[in-house]
Amino acid sequence: MKSAVLAEPAKSLREVYTGVLTATVNTLRVTHNEEEIGAAVPGFESVRSVLQRSRAKVRPLLPRSREEIDLDARWTHTLTGARFLLFDDGSINRILGFSTNELITSLCEASTVFMDGTFRVVPTIFTQLYSLHGFFKGEMVPFVYFLLPDKSKETYVRMFNLVKRYAMSIGKSFDPPAFQLDFEISALKALEECFPRSEREGSLFHFNQSLWRKVRELRLSAHYGDSEVKRFIRCTAALALVPLDRVEDAWLEIKSDSPTFEHPAYQKPEDFKMYFINTWMENETVFPRKIWNQYRNFGARTTNHLEGWHQALNRDVKRSHVNLFEMIEHLQKQEDKFRLDMMRLRMGQGPPTLTKVYRRLNDRLIRLTGEFESGARTLLDYVRGVAHNPPSM
Repeated sequence: MKSAVLAEPAKSLREVYTGVLTATVNTLRVTHNEEEIGAAVPGFESVRSVLQRSRAKVRPLLPRSREEIDLDARWTHTLTGARFLLFDDGSINRILGFSTNELITSLCEASTVFMDGTFRVVPTIFTQLYSLHGFFKGEMVPFVYFLLPDKSKETYVRMFNLVKRYAMSIGKSFDPPAFQLDFEISALKALEECFPRSEREGSLFHFNQSLWRKVRELRLSAHYGDSEVKRFIRCTAALALVPLDRVEDAWLEIKSDSPTFEHPAYQKPEDFKMYFINTWMENETVFPRKIWNQYRNFGARTTNHLEGWHQALNRDVKRSHVNLFEMIEHLQKQEDKFRLDMMRLRMGQGPPTLTKVYRRLNDRLIRLTGEFESGARTLLDYVRGVAHNPPSM
């Protein structure tokens, strides 16, 4: 059992104990009965102190706060020995950032940087795991992982400035043409301050999520089975794929085609209209239309690529709020996986192909756009066509 603790320092003692116990019991069952096994197997409390002494040889005590974090080389380097902890800033509001020179170089070369945070797996002494991704030869790759203390604009500004300074130190410049992210106001304002020349693009996935949250909040979802209500909600979401200079016209047509006064759910769509106008149509200082408009974007319209990465990470980690050392170990494994992927891509192998469903939806959108631009479809026909092929609603 002590050797298992040494071999897997990121796992909790109870996890190690349970794993070894299960394997041992399964082996003993071949030659011993249940009574003999039960009498021979030690309880966790009886071996805890021994395991703790073994653990102390390979892993320091778990920090109770960000100020107590003290990482040795095992946790600050990749599995191949490259420097991995590139950013360690602050004390109470400490930020830890993990990447490599190779990944920072690729980040600086990306035409669009995709950003998102996840909260489920992050150690309790931090608020979120925030990652910056980009395409490398056609594959979405995580370039930097940050453990952040909060979600404030000031913290995001610190994070961006850390990357900018480090990029300069290795002869690179981090000033990408565009960023794509969710509609978190503090992150958007930090981008505006740190990268005034860069385009800020909202994720279509998160745009639709925001609309659907409001649908549920207004309990309009209870009427979603009604064809008029469903068409209205989907057409509203489709506005993100309308030419920017025609959004106003399309919105007027959608409103005129929405449930009328005689409809039993009339007031709820009316409330949804007011929300949409106040939040997305007439809120230029926070969410200007150009941020959420995705017309003629037939590439990555959404950070849903990142959602897929987060889901895969959550499956690998298996539980919520792992300790700091487990978190770093998972990030080390992520770096190792994508380093090999990047090596494979450099050797001429192709990136993963899009799923059949996504390819089919994208082909339909391209066809609908062509028909609209050629005059074969009216504006409302185009909106309805897009609404019947929704990306995520």
